[in-house]
Amino acid sequence: MKQIKFLIAIALISVIAISCKETKKEDVKDAVKTEVEAAKETVNDAVDATKEGVEKAVDSLKATAKETVESVKDGAEAVKEEVKKGAEAVKNAVKQ
Repeated sequence: MKQIKFLIAIALISVIAISCKETKKEDVKDAVKTEVEAAKETVNDAVDATKEGVEKAVDSLKATAKETVESVKDGAEAVKEEVKKGAEAVKNAVKQ
């Protein structure tokens, strides 16, 4: 009878030990899954923030480039007018 009780006790301890091992693995898997999802969310937020920053920088550079092009065009027009005036002055000087 004592041997049967001893075997039952060992069987119960074994069942509890196996149950605890499985529970720990499941808990670890759940914890890892939660951490991976949190990391994924953080990475997605960082990507979105970087994307917004890049878009703002591109828009700023685009505006600066447009302003530069307009400035160059205005400068070219001014040079063109000065060249015309210089050419007229030369013609007038030659005629005299």
